[in-house]
Amino acid sequence: MHRYPHNSPEAVARVLAMMMVTDGKLHPDEIQVLDRLRIYEIIGISRLGFMKVVHDYCSDLLASAGGNGRIRLVDKARIEEVIGLVNDRHLRVLTCGMLLNVINADDHLSDPELAVLRYILERWGLPLESLEQELLKEERRERVVA
Repeated sequence: MHRYPHNSPEAVARVLAMMMVTDGKLHPDEIQVLDRLRIYEIIGISRLGFMKVVHDYCSDLLASAGGNGRIRLVDKARIEEVIGLVNDRHLRVLTCGMLLNVINADDHLSDPELAVLRYILERWGLPLESLEQELLKEERRERVVA
């Protein structure tokens, strides 16, 4: 499995990539929302760099296929490994905000996407009910810093 430094742009991109393929397909609307919201700029990675992380994640998935060629898109150990690379609370809040935009991009919330999002929120200690307030705090903090 490809490794990235903790809290790096690639680590955040890998969390997003994981969510983007959790439902078994990479929808063009998900890429468009990343472009429209300038996600690459926010996390500090080029579009090409982001696409390389997505490619690497998909390669890792293929490499993990069992003898029968089946790939488990929702795998607790893999999710833990991916989200474990983001341990900064500020980055976790921003990443969750980005995840919400990604899973809503194709106007269809699949059961696997919702399950993975809930798992991430739980593991990161960010209840969905408080995420909006956390995101607003981060937005205010960014305005003060800028």
